Amino acid sequence: MNVLASNTVLYCKNWHDMVAFYKDTMGFKQSFRKDDWFIEFVVTAGSHLSLADEAKCTISSSAGKGITLSFKVAQLSTLHRELKEQGVKPSAITSHSWRAPYFYI
Repeated sequence: MNVLASNTVLYCKNWHDMVAFYKDTMGFKQSFRKDDWFIEFVVTAGSHLSLADEAKCTISSSAGKGITLSFKVAQLSTLHRELKEQGVKPSAITSHSWRAPYFYI
């Protein structure tokens, strides 16, 4: 298999709030939008994150259960500080046996 790109779609109850978070807080750039219910953001050149308003879809939100989005960034501590400055409440930076520091938001 030769994967050229990937896209994760999250079905959201609070679509407008989620769009604002990924656009304004995370700084992702919009690559596609369908009316007022579906938006796609560029994460990396071949990776996208889409948000769909569950009220306008046949698939319901999982309410955040069973979903983890993981992003590797160059300056983890800088991002952690910037998110806190924006009012986001990230967990402490920690590391497990895989030796990669991380935090949750």
